Amino acid sequence: MRLALLALVVDLTALTASAALAAPAAERLVVKPYPGKWKRITDQTDGASWFHEQIPADQDVNSFTDILSDQAFAKLAGYDPSKFLTGLFQRINGGCTGLVVNGPAAAVEGGVTVVYGQAYCGQQNGQSFGVHMFYKLIAGRDALYVIDREFHVPPSANGGQLSFPKDQAAAAMALLKNEAAANKYLTDDVYLCGGASTDPRCR
Repeated sequence: MRLALLALVVDLTALTASAALAAPAAERLVVKPYPGKWKRITDQTDGASWFHEQIPADQDVNSFTDILSDQAFAKLAGYDPSKFLTGLFQRINGGCTGLVVNGPAAAVEGGVTVVYGQAYCGQQNGQSFGVHMFYKLIAGRDALYVIDREFHVPPSANGGQLSFPKDQAAAAMALLKNEAAANKYLTDDVYLCGGASTDPRCR
């Protein structure tokens, strides 16, 4: 969840690289625009590391129900993304009840290791809602990249089970559709170019 990412204590330092004619193309994370209209609410940069957050344009920073974040940890270049996500799941478990997780599930995309995972928090501590979180991590040459799409949902004792009132069946179906779209977005529209990537989407 958002608080879990913000609570991570990472010594972020700028990377220095010497330019050379034979050097590979600079590494860059591609995060295509999410469907619909979104606005950035967080834009933090520390050298080669960054943290960005977006919410739908019609939502308020104090009451949003949807958020998309992308983060680069330059100091964690080469770190095992599965181990990172497992640790993140442990942090989330300390901040919510009824947590159910899927993953980490590792794969190779465009020559680089990626990891997917989902966390379904029944109810976030101190809040009146649960959170469904969809993660993609990319092990780049220059950084570890963490992309997270979250949805606030009605609270439940079991994060893996929706608890919408019967008269909100349409809202429940819309959520399931949006979550499927989030998974597809992370797979199709978030990827790494340059560096060690051979992803054909970068052409």
